[in-house]
Amino acid sequence: MAPPNRVVVGLAEEPDVLVQDFTGRHSTWAVLAPLTLKLVRYDDHWRPWPEMAERLPAPADGSWVRHPDGRTTMRYRLRTGLRWHDGRPVTADDVVASYRLLRSLECDYPHREIVEAIDDMTAAGLSLTVRWGATNPYAVFEEWGSVLPARLLDPLRLADPAAWPELPQLRLPISHGPFRAAEWVPGERIRLVRCQPHPRGAAAVDEIVFRFLPGSGELRDAVAAGEVDVTDLSGFTAADARALRAGGSGVRVAVVPSSMWEHIDFNLDDRHLRDVRVRHAVAHAVDRQAISDTLHDGLAEVAHSWLPARHPAHNDTVRRYPHDPRAARSLLSAAGYTPGPDGILRDASGDRLCFRLLTTTPSVAGGRWSASSTRTRAGELLADQLRAVGVELRVDAVPAGDAFRRFRSRDFPHLAMFAWSIALEANGHLMWHSGQVPRRAGDYGLNLAGWRSPTNDRLLDRIIAEGDPTARTALIAEQQAEWAEQLPSLPLFFLPQIDAVRRGLTGVRHVGAFGTYVTWNSWQWAWEETAR
Repeated sequence: MAPPNRVVVGLAEEPDVLVQDFTGRHSTWAVLAPLTLKLVRYDDHWRPWPEMAERLPAPADGSWVRHPDGRTTMRYRLRTGLRWHDGRPVTADDVVASYRLLRSLECDYPHREIVEAIDDMTAAGLSLTVRWGATNPYAVFEEWGSVLPARLLDPLRLADPAAWPELPQLRLPISHGPFRAAEWVPGERIRLVRCQPHPRGAAAVDEIVFRFLPGSGELRDAVAAGEVDVTDLSGFTAADARALRAGGSGVRVAVVPSSMWEHIDFNLDDRHLRDVRVRHAVAHAVDRQAISDTLHDGLAEVAHSWLPARHPAHNDTVRRYPHDPRAARSLLSAAGYTPGPDGILRDASGDRLCFRLLTTTPSVAGGRWSASSTRTRAGELLADQLRAVGVELRVDAVPAGDAFRRFRSRDFPHLAMFAWSIALEANGHLMWHSGQVPRRAGDYGLNLAGWRSPTNDRLLDRIIAEGDPTARTALIAEQQAEWAEQLPSLPLFFLPQIDAVRRGLTGVRHVGAFGTYVTWNSWQWAWEETAR
């Protein structure tokens, strides 16, 4: 009897729902790629390509038009033959229905601002016209181009975000990808089964099973035991990579540069951290390369901005903060701090310069969140380095679910260390505009540092109003320079994506970027006959 034609994907985090527009979890996006088509998707070279659409809109053929009043019109034509999993054809009317459903919701949800930037959307058969307003006139493909089964979704039930994980159509949705959702066993697995061709070809495997194995050690052991064929969002460290490579030739280990940005947010409401000299001093006190060498075998690329070097808008000329304890002490002295009898600096009032760092503990079995296994040790290294310049650091490591709730509500007194996965279309507005400082629970603004800068705001307002890609890239580079001068966050490094693939499984192409995970081309995966 032939073995099952199945691929098991190991994830270190369980999704909450299986609809893009109602989640912020990376694991959801990883499961969605085989389940759901998008108008436009990104590949392993970080390039956009049309999936549901026949082609990308372009000024040359008139399908991308910038109007004199600042608005933009984009026209798509959907591919023929697209079908929902219940057999109904997918049309441009479904895209319009998705847009109207999202616009009707009064609750916050991810990317709401992107959806609300669309002035109007109309359909005629397979043709779709999208009109963007003058305040945000360009299409952020990855953040809005999903097509929901709007006819099956109840806006009244969607009005309560707390109820989303319990709604059947968000748990096992009818969608339009090459695989359909067949089973979700909470805490264990999601099973997808092949049901129809992808627009670029029929899938070769019959099933994709996603297993949830929080904790890189548990996931690594499952790979080594042959229970997992490919990993994503693994949280693997350099030590895990060494262990897998030492285990034999049955597994290929992939180390891919990624957009996963490990950083420390400064709470700029704190009276000490409000002084830019203190922030610069902390940056000079921290030896980021030493931390990378110690915890990541030097594979983590030291960051100087919030965009990775591979990103087209990355600015390589921003101000840098090399490890320089003498410069750190000089800055702190200039800011009015003097050493106390215990070696810790004190301000003019006699208060010790002591910061608390909120971060995550490693993932645990049965948990629903992934978290780096190295942050607790990183906190210890940071504490040693800061003490060398007279700053005390106390590390508060809590489970990831609690930590991210506190991060998102800015419930940390001084410092918060975690990672953002930077989207390929990131422009900085959601993370750094003063209007994106969360003010209440449920806000989706990501300016967790509380950075309020008129100069920065003006740049970000220009960025989202700029329709020309070249001009927009130049503005993002200018914003990075301003960001690096003011330093609302300390960039640590871009973590490598380390994943494993069972030898004999072909077609797997790693990406390393937010919103586009290893499953993006799962219809191309296939087993060599000798491997089954």
